[in-house]
Amino acid sequence: FTEPSPIHDLKAEYVGAEKVNLTWAVSDAASNSYAYRIEVVNGTSVRNLTSNVTKVEITELIPGTMHSFTVFAVATDGQTEGEGVSIRLYTKPSPIHDLKEEYVGAEKVNLTWAVSDAASNSYTYRIEVVNGTSVRNLTSNVTKVEITELIPGTIYNFTVFAVAADGQTEGEGVSMRLYTKPSPIRDLKAEYVGAEKVNLTWAVSDAASNSYTYRIEVINGTSIRNLTSNVTKVEVTELIPGTMYNFTVFAIAADGQTEGEGVSIRLYTKPSPIHDLKAEYVGMTSVSLTWAVSDAASNSYTYRIEVVNGTSVRNLTSNVTKVEITELIPGTMYNFVVFVIAADGQTEGEGISISLYT
Repeated sequence: FTEPSPIHDLKAEYVGAEKVNLTWAVSDAASNSYAYRIEVVNGTSVRNLTSNVTKVEITELIPGTMHSFTVFAVATDGQTEGEGVSIRLYTKPSPIHDLKEEYVGAEKVNLTWAVSDAASNSYTYRIEVVNGTSVRNLTSNVTKVEITELIPGTIYNFTVFAVAADGQTEGEGVSMRLYTKPSPIRDLKAEYVGAEKVNLTWAVSDAASNSYTYRIEVINGTSIRNLTSNVTKVEVTELIPGTMYNFTVFAIAADGQTEGEGVSIRLYTKPSPIHDLKAEYVGMTSVSLTWAVSDAASNSYTYRIEVVNGTSVRNLTSNVTKVEITELIPGTMYNFVVFVIAADGQTEGEGISISLYT
């Protein structure tokens, strides 16, 4: 038998992690009687397959590894071979696994993953970052990546592809979707402070803020309460008068879970007004007043007493629920107003008045 002519147009129809499909063509008039030997070489490992047609499926390959495939046409005697024609290619890496977020910030995400292939020490990785119609690609030489310049409070799809040592052959991508954290809110302030109610307002700057909700954490001592709001304000009720509260506001992305860093404000509610204000003694130049308070926090209160006579205004302070006011003008009408002051020395309750003549 004469040798068959070399095959031609040898190409990979499919390349997977552990499987390759090859096809080729032959031009000889006798080719309908040919068989084919396919030599599969990976490093020092050599394996031979046979095929009766001009294609072959080669399985049990090592992922992410360079293989050489040589195809020989074999004449009808089963021995006389033509010259071999070769193709060299990498199998695809196996998909990465255990893709997870190590850190999620407002403009930065750190991802980690694992690979199991024997050839993985030669791999690089392509990370596809998709937000809406925006697509960005990053590369990494290790099984982690820091992705910066992200938009706060926005959903991203991250897909990681293992790339073989040729820098081209990619494994199947593995994806995860997550929201970046919203930026912290700003300009948090109390619009109104009452004895049992506080109104808070704040602002947000993020482009995605129209999809945000807000969690408001209300802390008094060991008591913690959470409220939610769909707008950049909240009315917090059922508070204890004259008490210090810590209010922390967190912006939450559209998934209802991913929270930005909290921003806090500490303030005292106003004390409740005093009651039972009365004059215990009225003299020519002095007056003694007493009153009562009902608030649970009253043992930390002080009191401001405003003494008004015409256009003259004088202020006194007291640490107890009574005061002696001296240096008054005989036979004169005075208005005495008592304000309760919380433990911060600044937050005053509504004043209660009594008018009388010395």
